[in-house]
Amino acid sequence: MFIIPTGDALVEFVKDFTGSTNDTEIKQCIFMAEMSMRNIELPALRSDPYAVENIGIADQYGRIPIPGDMNKPILFFKQGQQVTTTATATGTSGQSTILLTSTPAQTISNNMSVTGTGIGSGALISNVSTGISGATITLSVANSGSVSGTLTFSTTGNQSSQTGPWIVYDRIGDRDIITQSMIAQLYLQPVNVPAVIRGKFSEVYNNYQFLPYIAEGDLINLYYYKAWPLLFAPITDEVISTTGTVGSISGSGPWTFTITGMTGVGDLEVGDEIYATAGTGSFGSTVGVTTVTSIVSSTSITATTTGGTTPTNGTVTGITQTGLLVQNNAVLQTWPEGYVYGTLREYYIKRHNDTDAAIYDSKFKEAFDVVEDQNSLGKWSGGHTRLTSIWQPRQYRQYNIK
Repeated sequence: MFIIPTGDALVEFVKDFTGSTNDTEIKQCIFMAEMSMRNIELPALRSDPYAVENIGIADQYGRIPIPGDMNKPILFFKQGQQVTTTATATGTSGQSTILLTSTPAQTISNNMSVTGTGIGSGALISNVSTGISGATITLSVANSGSVSGTLTFSTTGNQSSQTGPWIVYDRIGDRDIITQSMIAQLYLQPVNVPAVIRGKFSEVYNNYQFLPYIAEGDLINLYYYKAWPLLFAPITDEVISTTGTVGSISGSGPWTFTITGMTGVGDLEVGDEIYATAGTGSFGSTVGVTTVTSIVSSTSITATTTGGTTPTNGTVTGITQTGLLVQNNAVLQTWPEGYVYGTLREYYIKRHNDTDAAIYDSKFKEAFDVVEDQNSLGKWSGGHTRLTSIWQPRQYRQYNIK
């Protein structure tokens, strides 16, 4: 069990410690502390390079979009791992979107191929949002017919062989990757290719670019430090159930009613706020605030609507959880001292108490330096912290053409 399990618990801890009664003030101090913690490199923030969601798929130019949660790259490599998964979906002929009606067993991502009933030939995913049941997925081609049943999502293209060679990529600068790409065709073709060869990558605009070149559909395992969500930041609304039926309405405002026939209740808890798209039924024609009052079963809940108009019996679609805030993250879980000392420093700075502010600033820096020392010693950072390969000369050799 964590000493400080949630953001709200952190607020109460600081309030008790300082004697403050102002929740808003403490949350502001937490936010200021987080600004000085954004570059922390903790083991809990490292990505799993073998997880499907962390395998990049090259586009037609051999580039891979930089992940949205990227903080700092550690190491990229290519080993030819294939990804195939299935899910049920629906879609309309002539449109370029499909609606997932089940959640794939493995994460789906852009540039994966899609096949199945009603899917157009050569269809690729061009825009995937959450990739869960109820999500709308955009395809590169229009549907050839009415989409139904089970679809197959897979990484296809010129993936590297399962027998090698495998490539490990080292990070270089963006200017270096561009200039070296211009002479890439002058590299000698290797005769005796080793089991593992060293490549290079860098950031150009919002994509990663690689040497040796990679082809469309190639898979690159991405190992990196992830950015982390700030406490009390709003969380994207989550579709909990694709459908449901409103019934047994009671009260005269607020109104309490049952929702049955749901495809699932997810991680809903009492007090969570939800909304839905009206069908033959609704949470109210002028929607107020609807909150969960009990979890009856895996397919049924009760809810209460406050404000708006009377809910109506019938079916609704897209039952969605909303109004969520981040209450925990990997930093609070594994490095609570950073949050405590950083928040107290900002609190006393705000109160113009320079003496106490200096005390907690010193404690914060000491805690931060302990983490940095582990990285410098190679205990947490994967062996070394250099941005160039330890296997190759630090300065690359340019070609001299006479």
